[in-house]
Amino acid sequence: MKLRPMRIIGLNGICVLVPCALFLAARAAASRFGWLFYGIQALELLAGSINLTLLVLNLRDGLRLARRQ
Repeated sequence: MKLRPMRIIGLNGICVLVPCALFLAARAAASRFGWLFYGIQALELLAGSINLTLLVLNLRDGLRLARRQ
């Protein structure tokens, strides 16, 4: 039951968060801010909040499993 959210967290990190971070770092280093920069930043914030939510839910499920034993 905990495996599916962990796969989503991993894929989200590798496929969305890392490319966004690299893109934003390159654009910021070149001082090229604009609608694309802020759009990618919003996408990264959304993906990060999804990861955080899934991690918290995973922690909650883990604590519930530990209490049962």
